[in-house]
Amino acid sequence: MATITPFKGIVYNQAKAGSISSLVCPPYDIISPAEQQELYRKNPHNVVRLEYGLESPGDTPEDNRYTRAAALLDEWFKADVLRQSETPAIYVYEMEYPAGSATKKLRGLICLVRIEDYDSGIVKPHETTLSGPKTDRLNLLRACKASFSQIFSLFSDPQGKVSDVLAKSARRQDMEVKNSDGVTHRVWTLSDKNDIEVIVREMADKPFFIADGHHRYDTALNYRNERRKSSGAFTGNEPYNYAAMYLARMEDPGLTILPAHRALFNLTDFHPRRFEDDLNLYFNIERIDFDKKTEPKDLRTVLETMAHRADHSHVFGMRVKGEHSYYLLTLRNEADMDVLLPGKSAAYRRLDVSILHHLVIDKLLGIRMETHKLGLNIEYIKDADEADKRVHDDAAEIVFFMNPTKVNEVKEIAAAGERMPQKATYFYPKLLTGLVVHKLD
Repeated sequence: MATITPFKGIVYNQAKAGSISSLVCPPYDIISPAEQQELYRKNPHNVVRLEYGLESPGDTPEDNRYTRAAALLDEWFKADVLRQSETPAIYVYEMEYPAGSATKKLRGLICLVRIEDYDSGIVKPHETTLSGPKTDRLNLLRACKASFSQIFSLFSDPQGKVSDVLAKSARRQDMEVKNSDGVTHRVWTLSDKNDIEVIVREMADKPFFIADGHHRYDTALNYRNERRKSSGAFTGNEPYNYAAMYLARMEDPGLTILPAHRALFNLTDFHPRRFEDDLNLYFNIERIDFDKKTEPKDLRTVLETMAHRADHSHVFGMRVKGEHSYYLLTLRNEADMDVLLPGKSAAYRRLDVSILHHLVIDKLLGIRMETHKLGLNIEYIKDADEADKRVHDDAAEIVFFMNPTKVNEVKEIAAAGERMPQKATYFYPKLLTGLVVHKLD
């Protein structure tokens, strides 16, 4: 049974700290070093100093970016830069963004969710995690005992009972930020006890599917276990037993998943013609030759054709270094995946990312699955033009263009207790960090 609860959120006092737009930042794992420096300059109270502080050559176990974040957090409280609500609340969080010629809205809620072990079936992951980010997040949580961003999760609400409550409360927003990417973020405070009771009751029998934030959930789980072990006794109601989550409705038409394209580099003993022969054993191959003038248009044709076929085919785009051609690769027979992965569920075997990683990258190119997450040969790139540029600039031998994973596929894989290959999903838009902070102790 899922347990959610309101909490006394911490927000910026904009009268002292400045405009909220100058105080928030993107998720830490998509901030480049240059963006990190820019955020530091943007406002001396920007949350990046807490969430993703700069390292120093003189860092020690006693003085490092984690301890500095904890000291800053305490300092900002004392200076009234940050304020904690006196009343427990749920926070309605809406993101409005352009989608081609249309506009989409995704509305969800920020609340606390009781941390559950994965084998309970209450919280379901769908992607594998890496040890490095988990160590980093655990060090920050230990030092600050606070979370500055939320785990993005999904729940099913086909009749819209929860979304009806959220819509009723979404009147005049408490905060609004229009980001440089065109996404407008709005937050409302929902403190009405009756409305909160309805939401808590509706959520009680629902599993939550982690969309974005697997490392943060694993970190919260590890921290909970660590605190339980050190205390020796616990009731289950201690603050460290809860994590801050953003919960969005799985059926919301504003929910978007973008593809993450794959650029492969440092390939040893790679021969394009031999690779094409190997691909031909499993895929129907279509070639689109281009020249300098038609190159951009032909890439659009590839991407549009992939999107058009996505509902009835497993299709990939491809470009190889040194060639003036794009390729469309369509899997000929799904039974090949049944033979290759007999121990996996049918849902896993039918995923485009499974086909690409297991059949093409592992079997045909010889890059073992266990090395994919190390990033020694593969770069994951959201923008197709940027991915294409890797081959154009000779920075990669091959680029594979992907269709996005579907929401129902995320649900099926998570429900089966399996994990997708690395970077199978890119949920969009990304939550901003620093709008609402949760302090554990």
